[in-house]
Amino acid sequence: MSWHDNYLAEARAGLKCMGEGYHVQLPLAWTELLLLGLCHGKIQNDSLDSLLMSLDHAPVHAEQIPALFYLGESVLYWVCADTSQKPNLYTCEVKILKLGYLVFLRLFLFHISGNLSGYQRSKSHLHVFLKALSQCEPCYQPYPNILLSVHFMLRSGEIICGLEPFQDDSASAQADCQEYDVNQVLWHCLLSWYCVQNNVRQLSQVAHHLIMLREELQKDDWVDCALGLMVLGEAAKSSLLCLQMLMSLHINPKTEQDGIIEENVCHPLFQEGMSQSGCWPWQLEHIYTTVLADICQHSSNAEIQKTALLGSQTPPGYHNTDGLLKLLNHSGAEAWQLRYSAVQALVCVCRGLSGAVLQEGLRNVAWITLQEHLCQETDQRVGDAARVIEAEINVPESSLLSERGKPSSSSSASSVPASLPGQLITWRLACTLSQLYLPPTPLQLTPHTKAKKEPPPPSNRPRLEACRPLPKETLPGPASKTQHPTRHPEEYHSAPGKSKKYQTYMDFNARTDVDLMRVVEDQWQKELQIKMAEEEDAEKNELEKVQKEKEEQFKEIMRRRVEKVKKDTKPYELPGYQQTGGQM
Repeated sequence: MSWHDNYLAEARAGLKCMGEGYHVQLPLAWTELLLLGLCHGKIQNDSLDSLLMSLDHAPVHAEQIPALFYLGESVLYWVCADTSQKPNLYTCEVKILKLGYLVFLRLFLFHISGNLSGYQRSKSHLHVFLKALSQCEPCYQPYPNILLSVHFMLRSGEIICGLEPFQDDSASAQADCQEYDVNQVLWHCLLSWYCVQNNVRQLSQVAHHLIMLREELQKDDWVDCALGLMVLGEAAKSSLLCLQMLMSLHINPKTEQDGIIEENVCHPLFQEGMSQSGCWPWQLEHIYTTVLADICQHSSNAEIQKTALLGSQTPPGYHNTDGLLKLLNHSGAEAWQLRYSAVQALVCVCRGLSGAVLQEGLRNVAWITLQEHLCQETDQRVGDAARVIEAEINVPESSLLSERGKPSSSSSASSVPASLPGQLITWRLACTLSQLYLPPTPLQLTPHTKAKKEPPPPSNRPRLEACRPLPKETLPGPASKTQHPTRHPEEYHSAPGKSKKYQTYMDFNARTDVDLMRVVEDQWQKELQIKMAEEEDAEKNELEKVQKEKEEQFKEIMRRRVEKVKKDTKPYELPGYQQTGGQM
């Protein structure tokens, strides 16, 4: 293993083009980077950093499943047999567990979409390693961010493998064919993201229904709710209402500050259906702080960033919702985990906003508050949070960008968010789930004010069969896959007779855009073929050049042999062999 191998693996991973391109081979690149991670020193750190970045921003395709199972088994074996046996916590150990979290998150997405049927052998192997991982759990109790990765691997692994992984093939196949029951919290968070992305004005109704489900977040089955908080956080980067919704969902009935106990209430729209009994699982608390930190760093709206860090203001009729800074003031038996997560989130904010001139004031407030809290903190575990998180945020973000600090041309063509770099796995998560459960956005036509004309007389020409027009800005209900079948996005743009459900009329501008995209795609295909032909010619010329050099080298060797040995036969040829016709 050498630096050259690491460079080739990073090129195959497509770190500068968001994992997309003709030269990208993600399964092979992930396997090579994992093997390079077995080395020691700088090669190990660079390989794990590249693998983490690739798993964070790469697209989700079913061809990645075998490689993901291999990565999952390797990470579990690595943790159980090596890293957990060490007396101290190492940087590579933190990165390996973060790697396992990203791998199991992608496997869980494929499980939701029903693409893991037929992988019973891989599930059985994975279940064996998960049993061993549960015994290593006490080693990471002082580190909630690392323990979250362990718990997520255990819980999602249980769901993926099932309660009885060694059942017979027929029972396994029947279990795989069952539809995954989506949590209502995840469904409504996905609808919120859908409303924000498509400018649907029913976002307030979705928010009201989501607040009614806030007690679902107090249950032990927290994996689906965690995905919902990630999707809602992605929507909150561009919607202040979604941010208020997210902060109102957070159940912290009492906050201690300066000896005064204050109730944590919020927007009147979200007061109905609130329950001040109970609290979230600590895993959701950590994910909540991570989401707020991500919003502070990568939101495109300054007001949203300020609200996520400081909380909302108090105009007439409104109440406070705690921001990221207020989470440092919580006290109690288990509140150290929330303060630990808040400290790590503020460290990420200070590091992520460094160099941003427009956000310098926001960063100064976060840094001053963090330093004041660390000076007053009495729990040593919370004081160590800033050092532990350094292992995760030291990943060089510049590898996602080109030399000029901008996304490369291939990444910009993929319609990725403008907030680069960041936790792009949440954006991939929202896009994958929306393609799985929600219909494509219908084309909204401008209504005509003219009187309706009488229909023309029937003709002999064939007509396109039109569907019933979709109501404007309506949201789909939480129906099963039989009503919203899982389809590839390209199928929604197929022939009119193949998809009658989402068929809509296209005006002149839409048809022009479609034709233009076809011309661009055809031109791109032609350029790609020309480039491939040039590469083949160059490769052929290179092979001919190498062959010619070998022949000249052989002739030179024979010439020197004739000068020294005074024989013109080849080294392996017996003298007189040709004269006797090959007979000895």
